[in-house]
Amino acid sequence: MSVPVPTFEPSGSLGLLEEILRRFGSARLRVQGSSMLPAICPGDEVEIQSCDSSQCEIGDVVAFSRDGRLFVHRVIGRGTGGNLLTQGDALLGRDAPVCTDEYLGRVAGVERDGQAVPIKMSWLQCAAAALFRRSRTCSALFLKFASL
Repeated sequence: MSVPVPTFEPSGSLGLLEEILRRFGSARLRVQGSSMLPAICPGDEVEIQSCDSSQCEIGDVVAFSRDGRLFVHRVIGRGTGGNLLTQGDALLGRDAPVCTDEYLGRVAGVERDGQAVPIKMSWLQCAAAALFRRSRTCSALFLKFASL
């Protein structure tokens, strides 16, 4: 018998998410932003699993909190002291290094409309992300047509 994974709404408290991860080891939340297009779209549900940041590899998607906001971005490298280097797939610039105090966990799964979505990007998604990094209009058009 499987235990249901607690669901967290991003509009709630980050402290609550941290408590759920500590207590249950995983949590689900609905993504609101478009920084991870096309791999993760607004409205997708991600499952975050608690693990040590040292277990994360390049290409993994992780969750972290910064300045009272929650981010779900892809690991692109490691900085000094083991900090994770991350970037949203559809963003031009990378994030400031993610320290262990900000790190929440690794994204273990993504669901869109009840269907599992691969976390690793295909070559077509990589090309689309490169286009989205350079054109907000393309991102907006993608979101408009994806919602039809």
